[in-house]
Amino acid sequence: MNKKLNIAAVLLAGAMVFGLNSCKPESKGELGTAFDKVAGMDGTWKISKFSQVDLNNPIREERDLSNFYIVDGQEPLELTFNKADRTYTVVPGPGINFFGESGTWGFDNDAAPSNLYLYGTDTLEFNLGAMVREFDNNLIIQLPRFCDDGAGNRLETVIYKFEFVRQ
Repeated sequence: MNKKLNIAAVLLAGAMVFGLNSCKPESKGELGTAFDKVAGMDGTWKISKFSQVDLNNPIREERDLSNFYIVDGQEPLELTFNKADRTYTVVPGPGINFFGESGTWGFDNDAAPSNLYLYGTDTLEFNLGAMVREFDNNLIIQLPRFCDDGAGNRLETVIYKFEFVRQ
């Protein structure tokens, strides 16, 4: 008797799940054309926040170190990206300039980028915190830093997180 009751309960639960899933409305309309990610980078960006994530800390603490880049009475670091010829220029400000003076830039994939490359004196690879669309006003890029463990292995130890505001 107990076995029959269990089978009935399982069948009833399955019917309820099937019934609930069949009540979903159908999707209507289209998503539209994808945003041009290259056009989203076009323009001038001023640094608004700088933080450091310590990957050696078990809780991966993020420290706000903006006071190194945002100083009263001084213009902050500024990046300008040109979509037409994929060049960038830098107007340095307080803090360490990791970006160089100028160069060219690109994505790992223009349709769905996850990394930004700056080709200047050195090639820098930044992780994109979020992709920027033409109407977005915030850009977040992250620069991972590595150390050699002595055996030839590169270990990621810290991430520098740069936040910019569109001008």
